[in-house]
Parts: sequence; structure tokens; C-alpha cells
Amino acid sequence: MISVIMPTLWKPQHYKIMLPILNDHPLIGEIIIVDNDISKTDHEILKLEKVVHLPQETNIYVNPAWNLGVENARFDKICLLSDDVIFIPSCIEKVYEYLKPENGIIGFDADSTISQSTDNPYDFPLLDFGFSSNITPLEKIHFTYGVCMFMHKESYTKIPESYKIFFGDVYLFQANKQNKKTNYRIMESMLLTLMHTTSHSTGFKDIVLNDKINYSINLPELSNLEIKL
Repeated sequence: MISVIMPTLWKPQHYKIMLPILNDHPLIGEIIIVDNDISKTDHEILKLEKVVHLPQETNIYVNPAWNLGVENARFDKICLLSDDVIFIPSCIEKVYEYLKPENGIIGFDADSTISQSTDNPYDFPLLDFGFSSNITPLEKIHFTYGVCMFMHKESYTKIPESYKIFFGDVYLFQANKQNKKTNYRIMESMLLTLMHTTSHSTGFKDIVLNDKINYSINLPELSNLEIKL
């Protein structure tokens, strides 16, 4: 079974479509919602059978929320999910076969990802055309990789507290490479995302800048990765 971990400030509406789908999926054991804004909690979504609610008094941000979610996960297979993501669930069965301690991260290929230009998830409905969801090794992380990542718990390395919003996915990707584990991409599927719904909002600029500074100082070996903010 898979523990899905979704940090949220309840801003995009995509989770209202995605979480009920995951709740009904037989390979999903629980959906851990790290609630970073309890003033806006969606109490209807909390009624889903598999939802586990972790309310926070203040916003702890996405990377610490991932750490918290993994610590609380009941299952040894996990999915780190952004709240502005919808993906076709038929890929889960194929992904499940790769969720082993000897493997790294499994995320969506860039060509399978659609960056949405409007904030209404109903403007661009995803249709499952019987995708085969091939999974192949990935050497270099791409910009949208971190919006939905599957892995075994043993392939999760706790993200340093200095990284609040950005580079958590890069840190995990590189940690698995350094541990001689292969990271993968999901091809021939489809994922819809807004990208940076919260992190590009007003009030987060100082945190983003600090993440960039920590990235340049602590992860210089990743400078060849094509990451643009």
C-alpha cells in the first residue's frame, strides 16, 4: 500500500478532483494531508475514508511537510503529491512494481506533464486514452519532476530544514544517485499541474531567495542541473 503525502494551503482546487480518485484506489492506503493553513481547512475533503489530517499551527512549508508526512506514514511506499496536481491513476499499478528499497524516485516525465495556464482544474480535463505508462531511467531531473514523486521509504532522505520550499526534489533525486540508486520517469501518461501556486505568491520571496542561497552553497555538485526559478 502507498501513503500519499500532500502539504497544502488549500489555494488550488485540483485536490478536490485528485484526492477522491486516490481514496478509491486499492493500492492507496492513506492520504496524509499536512495542513499548513488551518483557517482554510476543507472539512469536506477530510471526510474521505483514507485521509489523515495533520494540522499545523503555522505554515511549516512544503519540504518540512514532506519530512513530517514521511515520519507519520504507516506504509513503506510513499507518494509526495502537490495540491495543484491531477494525474491519470492508471499508472499507479506500473509504478507500484518499482517501489522497492533498491530503486530511487519515480516521477512523471516532462513530456507527460501539462503546465496549466489557468487556475481552474476543470478547464483542462484529463482523459485516459489507455496509456501504457512505460517507466524508464532518468539521469537528470527536470523542472516539473517534484510535483508528484513515488518512492520506497528507504529511498527518502530527510530534507535539511534550511530548504523550505524549493530544491527538496533535487535533494532527494541527488541523494538517491549518490546512494547508487536509479531514478525513473513515468512516460506515456499524463499529469496536469499549475506549478508554484503558492511558492510564487506574494510573501514568499525571502524564503525562495534563502533556498536559492542554500542550494548554491550546499549543493554545488548539482550546478549542471537545468533548474530555473
